[in-house]
Amino acid sequence: MMWIPAHVLCHILGIACSAYLPNQCSPDPCHKEGTVRCEDLKGDFYCECKPGWQGKTCEKDIDECSVQHGGCNQICLNKIGSYRCSCYSGYVLRDSKTCEDIDECTASADICGEARCKNLISSYKCLCDAGYKYDELRKTCQDIDECEEQLCEQTCVNLPGSYTCHCDGRGGVKLSQDMNTCENIIPCVPFAVAKSIKSLYLGRMFSGTPVIRLRFKRKQPTRLVAEFDFRTFDPEGILFFAGGHQDSTWVVLALRKGRLELQLKYNGIGRVTSSGPLINHGMWQTISVEELERSLVIKVNRDAVMKIAVSGDLFTLDKGLYQLNLTVGGIPFKTKDLILPINPRLDGCMRAWNWLNGEDTTIQETIKMNDKMQCFSVAGRGSFYPGRGFAAFNLSYMQPSSGNETKTNWKIEVNAVIQPATDTGVLFALVTEEASVPLSLSLIDYHSTKKLKQQFIILALENTVVSRLAINLCDEREHSVDILLKKDQLSLSVDGKAGESELSTSELEDSLSILENSLQSMVKTYMGGLPDVPVTSTPVTAFYHGCMTVKLSNKALDLDEALYKHSDITSHSCPPVEAGQ
Repeated sequence: MMWIPAHVLCHILGIACSAYLPNQCSPDPCHKEGTVRCEDLKGDFYCECKPGWQGKTCEKDIDECSVQHGGCNQICLNKIGSYRCSCYSGYVLRDSKTCEDIDECTASADICGEARCKNLISSYKCLCDAGYKYDELRKTCQDIDECEEQLCEQTCVNLPGSYTCHCDGRGGVKLSQDMNTCENIIPCVPFAVAKSIKSLYLGRMFSGTPVIRLRFKRKQPTRLVAEFDFRTFDPEGILFFAGGHQDSTWVVLALRKGRLELQLKYNGIGRVTSSGPLINHGMWQTISVEELERSLVIKVNRDAVMKIAVSGDLFTLDKGLYQLNLTVGGIPFKTKDLILPINPRLDGCMRAWNWLNGEDTTIQETIKMNDKMQCFSVAGRGSFYPGRGFAAFNLSYMQPSSGNETKTNWKIEVNAVIQPATDTGVLFALVTEEASVPLSLSLIDYHSTKKLKQQFIILALENTVVSRLAINLCDEREHSVDILLKKDQLSLSVDGKAGESELSTSELEDSLSILENSLQSMVKTYMGGLPDVPVTSTPVTAFYHGCMTVKLSNKALDLDEALYKHSDITSHSCPPVEAGQ
C-alpha cells in the first residue's frame, strides 16, 4: 500500500485538513545557530536564515571571502555566519574594509631611542649616522670600530663615527688616493742636485771636525803655500788650519761676517786679523795663503788683502824632519781654544786646490768615490732639505713680562720662504720631551676630514689642523709662509693670503692654552722634519724636501747654529730647479 501525506490527501479529497496537521516547527527543524526563526507552513516549514547562513535549515555557513575577497583591502577572515577584514602587520583598518600604513615614528616618538626613525610601508627603521650602528636592545647608536676591519695599510685611528689612516712619513710614504693605503712620496719638482767630482764640500761634518786631514813631512825647510778656488753663501766658518799642535805655531783661515779672518799663533802669542771684501756672495774666487820669510800674505783673486808680519815658521822640526799638519773644513782641536772662538761649520765649496805646490791625487780619488764630499755643481742661496733628516734648535718663545704683569707673554712668529720638491713634509715644529707635537707647520696633499686629495699648507696644534690654505705646491715657485701665534691670536698666511680657520673661538682658546703650557716646559724646535714621534701625534711626519730659508721674529735662522743638523742638509746653499721642467 502506498503512503500519502495528509495534506496531499486532503487536497485530493477537497477537504480542509489543517486542523488535523501538527506544527512543522515543533520540534524545530532549523539549524539553531544560523536561523532567525522557523515558520510553520502547515505541512512544511521555512527557516529564515541569519545573514551569513544558507540552506533549507540554515545549516550552511556562507563564505563571504570567496566573493571579491569580501570587499576587504588586504585580509578576509571567514567566520561562522560572518566574516571580517584584517590587515597585515604595520597596517590598521581605517574603516571596516580598508587598511592604511601605520606611521610608527609618529605613533611612538621614542620607538628608536636616540636613533632617527624612518617610516616604511608596513614597518619602520631606526637609522644612525654613518660610522654608527643601531643597538636594538639599548636603542642607541654605537660607534663602528672600522680599525677592526683592517681598512688601513699602516696605522688606523678609530674616531666617533669615523676613522683615519696614517702612514709613516719618516719612512718616506704618505696616504694614497683611497685614503687607506700608503704610497711613496715622490718629488713633483726636480732639483738640479748633480754634484761636481772635482769639488770638495766643507760642510759635510756637522760636528765641525775637518773633512780632510793632511800631514806633510819635508827633509828641507819648507814654507806654506796654499791656493784654491772657493764658493760660499755662508758668512762664518773655518776654511783650513795649518801648523803644529794647539800650543805650538799655527794659522787658521776662516770666514766671519762674510770676510776672511786669519787667526795665528806664533811663540805662544795669538793674533786675529780680518780684512778684504765680502766673499760670501756665491761666486767662485781664488784664495791663496803664502808664507814668506817674515810675513804671511793672503790674496783674493790675486789681490793681496792681508799681509801679516810673523816671526817663526809653520813647519816644525821633529826627528830630523820638517812637519806640518793641514786640516780642511775644521781644526784639530776645540774651537773654544782658538784665539777668538768661531762656529767652525762652513757650507762652502773648494776646487782646484794646491797645497804646497804638490799634486794631490789621493784626496781627488777619495772625493770621487764619495758624493757626500762633493758640492752641488750649481748652487744659490737658501738651505736645501733632501727629504731626509732635520735640524733641531733649543729656542725659547717666552717673553719676559714687563711691569706688574704676573703672566709671562709668549710669541711664535715664523716666516719660511719655501720652494718645495714634494707636496708632503714638515717645515717647522715644536716637540716636547714626551714626544708630543704641540705645534707644526706642514705641507700635505689631502684634506683629512673631507678625505679629499688636494695640496695644502696646514698649521696644526697637536693632531688637530687649526688653519689651512689650498695651494699648488708643485708650481716650481717660491712661496712665503707666515705664522703668528700669541696668547689670543693664531694666523697663517701664504703669499699674503690668509688661511682658513678650522676651529671655533672657544676651541682655539683651549688649543692655545695647551700650547702655552707646552712652551713653559722644555720644547725643541725642529726644521724640515720630526724625531721619532708617534705617527698619530701630528698630521704630517714626513721630512721636507726642497729649499727653505727661515726667519724667527724677523731674525734669520742659521742652521749652522743648530743643536743638531742632518749632514745631508746644506745650511747656506740650495741647487736650482732643473732647467726645462
